[in-house]
Amino acid sequence: MPPSVSGFAGSTYALRMHRQVIHKDSGQVSEETDHAITSLVRTPQDFYALWRGHWQVENRLHHPRDTVFGEDASRSRKGAAGLMYFRDVLINLLHLHNLSPLRSIRYFSANPNELYQLLCPS
Repeated sequence: MPPSVSGFAGSTYALRMHRQVIHKDSGQVSEETDHAITSLVRTPQDFYALWRGHWQVENRLHHPRDTVFGEDASRSRKGAAGLMYFRDVLINLLHLHNLSPLRSIRYFSANPNELYQLLCPS
């Protein structure tokens, strides 16, 4: 029988990442601890890179979808997956043009013709 961590079949490592976080808005420092269980065999540096990579996705895609488009508060159920994909395409398009999603949405709300030019270049 393969080794396991705390009864999780197939798992070989229990990880804990402890760090201090400086909050941009208030400048206050807090401490956070995250935990993971995995069957991957990697070096601590590799685990750290994987962990950071996850947060890059969260910060680059999921956070803007919620803060810019209010996705978590949305009551839309029909077509929710389609809206999510549309938002992802739009956010990635803005990133390709080195544009901030929040600033861009505000700008394009006031200038829809320029958004059209971005989406349909001639």
